[in-house]
Amino acid sequence: MIQRLVRAWRWLVAPTGRGPRLLVACACALVVGMYCCNSDMGGDPDSPRGDGTYRPVLARGDGHMNYLMARSTALDGDWMFDNDLARFGDPWKQPVTRTGRKSIGHPIGPPLVWTPLIWTAQLGAVIANTFGADIALHGYTLWHQRFVFLTSALFACGAVLLGLQLARRILGGRWSPAYAAVAILLGTPLTYYATYMPSYAHAMDSFACAAFLAYWAATVGTRTWRRWLILGGLLGFATLVRVQELAFGIVVAIEVVTEAVRATRTRDVKLAGLWLAGGAVTLATTIVVFTPQLLEWHLVFGSITELPQGAKYTRLEAPMIPELLWSPRNGWFSTTPLAYLAVIGLFLIPRAPGRFERAGLVKLGLVAVVAIQVYLNSTILDWWGSAAFGQRRMCNVTLPLVVGMCALIWRLGRAASRWPRVKPPVLHAVVVVGLGTFVMWNLGKAWKLRAGKAAPSELSTSCCDNLPGPLQGIARAVYSAVGDPFEFPANLVYAIHHDVSLQRWDETVGNYPLVAPLDTLLDDRLWQQTGKWPVGSGGLQRYLVGPWSPPEKGGTRKSRSTLGPRATVLVPNLMPYGQRVTVWLAPLTSDRPTVSWNGEVVAEPVLTKGWNAVSFDLPDIGLHTNELTIETSTSDGERGVQVSDVELGFLPP
Repeated sequence: MIQRLVRAWRWLVAPTGRGPRLLVACACALVVGMYCCNSDMGGDPDSPRGDGTYRPVLARGDGHMNYLMARSTALDGDWMFDNDLARFGDPWKQPVTRTGRKSIGHPIGPPLVWTPLIWTAQLGAVIANTFGADIALHGYTLWHQRFVFLTSALFACGAVLLGLQLARRILGGRWSPAYAAVAILLGTPLTYYATYMPSYAHAMDSFACAAFLAYWAATVGTRTWRRWLILGGLLGFATLVRVQELAFGIVVAIEVVTEAVRATRTRDVKLAGLWLAGGAVTLATTIVVFTPQLLEWHLVFGSITELPQGAKYTRLEAPMIPELLWSPRNGWFSTTPLAYLAVIGLFLIPRAPGRFERAGLVKLGLVAVVAIQVYLNSTILDWWGSAAFGQRRMCNVTLPLVVGMCALIWRLGRAASRWPRVKPPVLHAVVVVGLGTFVMWNLGKAWKLRAGKAAPSELSTSCCDNLPGPLQGIARAVYSAVGDPFEFPANLVYAIHHDVSLQRWDETVGNYPLVAPLDTLLDDRLWQQTGKWPVGSGGLQRYLVGPWSPPEKGGTRKSRSTLGPRATVLVPNLMPYGQRVTVWLAPLTSDRPTVSWNGEVVAEPVLTKGWNAVSFDLPDIGLHTNELTIETSTSDGERGVQVSDVELGFLPP
């Protein structure tokens, strides 16, 4: 071991390529250091754990549930979580399944990875206790969790290092891959989930997916049974960590179909069959490796075909792609500009740069992986990730982001080479300042959430108080002119469609009047959920288009009055199920308004004195943002009708 460490040190400080290596090593050391300085303890370091009260140590939220699954696996030797929840806290009152057990609906992969580490930590605790350490042996201690969650920092570094290796293979160079790896490690949500929220499995997920993609890209074009088995094993491991990572198998499908078609064109039917058989072996191996998850689902939930979160947690027919990418509420590109740049860079990978003849196929695979993950994550009910630091579920495409960022820097270098006056130090300075700005912004946001502070879950506009002080003035000028540039083109399409400013997307998208609680997805309570859009509230000003009065207080209801012949309320919708809409109207100078939904007349009521409930059914209500328009026979500036709440409820299934 000592000899290996000595060789690693000599390699690190060797003159050739020393600068890029040291840069990446320092970035990884920073991540590990940030993790080691994370002293969460739920703000209560002294109270003992295990008395039935939820007192976080390092694990909190979903991470608390992940760790209880690992603790039960390692120390109890079962997947009966009732005692773990009762002893260490059940903050969300986990439901009881048809098997009579308390459920935890998270994947079993992370607990399986952490189990040997808990065993090791437990052994260390026993040894330390013989010398008077007094470490509790129930497993929910800082000693155990500090040891176990170090893997998140290491997994994050491993994911970007695999991306760096692939980027060098495809594009060559030393500095471009190093800059790309550091930027993605320190400038994306991966930073937060590797350091200040390490109990979430996103860093592990990033590594599992990176390992599969790296091996696939390194062996692409080869056809051996060993390769198919390893690919299946790596894909199965990634799927254990998070079930939707099965979709990463699309890269194998692309390769197999490409090679089989090529063989068919040369009339080599046998070769085509061998390629298809290899793909089948990969799939079969993946299913075998995934078996522990099927077993856990069977034991805990009594079914291997139903999602633990409920069938309607994922709606494949209702993607929210613009919101997932560009919404101010944890949109991937809007909250992580480096991801935006890196995805653009994926399209700049040359088909055959001379170093790697199958770069075109790898490029296609990486683009396909990112695209399908964007789609799948956009179909999840809470596409914003609930309380999340950016688009946390997109940490799984860390490796493609490293390669894409490297390609972007590589293209910049190629362009600069055509200008003799642009010397290499100038280009390095441009890259360092450009990427460094976003890295420091991301680190600053993460720093505010140290010691276990939860990430925000609500809509928050992007400009401009959360930016570093020197950048706020520039950002405000840009924002006032074009809105958030990292929300383009969604903000432009939104502005044109609804005839509003470019800034309105940043102010409104991601907030909904009707959001079903996650626990209602498991039973028929979903159809009992209702929502309200309070037009009379001051907070709804940004959702109004056209002439409206300020908020008014009339009788028992807060309201606004229409001040012209046509006034519109923007009504966002998250759920792709039929709804009944009720809008409360009171006549002023007009008692015969016309109510339209997205331009189609849905009601023409005759209003009586006082408040009138005007209801209409929308079996095919649209996703995203809808327009509820009130038309009256009044002139500009004249009060037509008062409008109070817009109430929504699901139609019976």
